[in-house]
Amino acid sequence: MGSQPYEPIVRFKDVVLAFDEKVILKNLSFEIYPREIVTIAGPSGSGKSTILKLITGLLKPTSGEVENHAEIIGMAFQQSALFNSMTIWENVGLALKETTKLSKEEINKRVIEALDMVGLKETINMYPDELSGGMKKRVSIARALALRPELMLYDEPSTGLDPGTSYKLEQDIAELRKKIEVTSIVVTHDIETIKNVSDRVLIIDKGHVVWQGSLQDFLTDNSPYPQSFRNRLPLEECN
Repeated sequence: MGSQPYEPIVRFKDVVLAFDEKVILKNLSFEIYPREIVTIAGPSGSGKSTILKLITGLLKPTSGEVENHAEIIGMAFQQSALFNSMTIWENVGLALKETTKLSKEEINKRVIEALDMVGLKETINMYPDELSGGMKKRVSIARALALRPELMLYDEPSTGLDPGTSYKLEQDIAELRKKIEVTSIVVTHDIETIKNVSDRVLIIDKGHVVWQGSLQDFLTDNSPYPQSFRNRLPLEECN
């Protein structure tokens, strides 16, 4: 996107993350603005999922600054992480029950609203084992939405899904911005996910941002990194 009229909701400034001698992120800097959908792409091991852990506070940077101005964060994990012994209602309502003082009636209202947003209200009394992989991922999104987050984080949302199911999930991600004006950060290595949800794209490699731009930039720029992703080619073949 062009010039931004808002203050960033997330800002990384010269972030370094290292474990002993291994440097995961090196002088990483970027900004995410309210109501954007930003995809963070990059090869395996480039530090993409680590960025989400820093945003949520699960990890602290070795140096540099991570600013997060969202009071409530929703997280949709790569694996849906549902409890098979609980109904879908119980799974979606669990965080509300454990972390808020809401009445059962208000929790029920939020659970129904969240499942309705992802088109799965009819599953409310079912168990995870009765759902497909794509439905489980959408339930995990509903679980996060029930908290009414300002910021949604998605870790490889299309992994393990067939193309049609992935597309439906990507539509859900895009629609949520219209419905509740949530900001979304999507970590992915999937070219179709990038095409279907992005306002902006950040490409991470060797622990820092090596390319960033709008979706249109990503689709037309012939520099090595976007080319490598678009054409599924090794980077050295895109020079």
